[in-house]
Amino acid sequence: MDKRVATYDGSQILAIIFLLFFFQLIPYGYIFSIFCLLIISKQIILRMIFLGPPNSRPTLNDPRWEKIIVENDGFKIVTHQNWVKGNAPLVLFIHGWQSGSSRFENRMSLFMERGCHTIIFDLRSHGETENTPEWTAGKIISDVKAIMSTLDQDKITSVSMYGHSLGGFVCIGLHNKKHDGWWMNNFGTLILESPMVAYSPVFLESISMISFMEPILKRWALNGFNKIHQDSLSWDDIDFPQWGFPKCPTLLLQAANDNRLGRFHWDLLNSSEMNLNSHLLETLSHSVNEIHTERDDLIIEWINNNIN
Repeated sequence: MDKRVATYDGSQILAIIFLLFFFQLIPYGYIFSIFCLLIISKQIILRMIFLGPPNSRPTLNDPRWEKIIVENDGFKIVTHQNWVKGNAPLVLFIHGWQSGSSRFENRMSLFMERGCHTIIFDLRSHGETENTPEWTAGKIISDVKAIMSTLDQDKITSVSMYGHSLGGFVCIGLHNKKHDGWWMNNFGTLILESPMVAYSPVFLESISMISFMEPILKRWALNGFNKIHQDSLSWDDIDFPQWGFPKCPTLLLQAANDNRLGRFHWDLLNSSEMNLNSHLLETLSHSVNEIHTERDDLIIEWINNNIN
């Protein structure tokens, strides 16, 4: 069902379009028609702000990871889980925008082969997970918390997370003090690969064609976020560090020539007082390298020194 909170659903849009034509038939109706056109224009812009990905990578298809459906408030999330024998560290992987669980098979294998439980899930509107109206990172954070609540804590010695691109934004957001759970009390390390850590530059890029409307579009977007999540966010709350500030040991692996996010987010993290182990990799791309020797060697070293 297409449930919407910040934007109008299809029936509401059709009702406005009907009024638009009706007002053409009455005296001075053009005045009301202008209001209808303004409302429709606003809805088009809001729909674009909260639009999900136009496409994504396929879901993981590897028998080593069992496909398990987790529900969050009636919404079905497709997870892929591999549990090694006995008690072990857990690593949860969060992929990026328009990516998918299938892109992380090799990286997950690095952890699995070294004795870690590994879980990845298809974000909403990605892979086999259901499409969602009004896509937000806050909904993905809610899904992560729902997934973590279903796990057998007795089998998990510590929890680490691996976030790529938008997945890094989600990982950092989970460290906001308003989020809690058993896993936060047992958090081990964080691995960030070419992460997004602030929404502002991404938002500004998305409205570049109508940047003269920036103040009002920010207000619309923020009102939308607060309606969807029943929150009271300010604009600063959706950028690092107020979005979240991890205090755990963090491995930062950054594509030196990031053709998607640039180095803004790298610079922002490295200017902070996070416990960072940072690496700028000249041959790493933002999202193409499923296998990358230099990156993978750094991951293996991190596992050996900080997780196992």
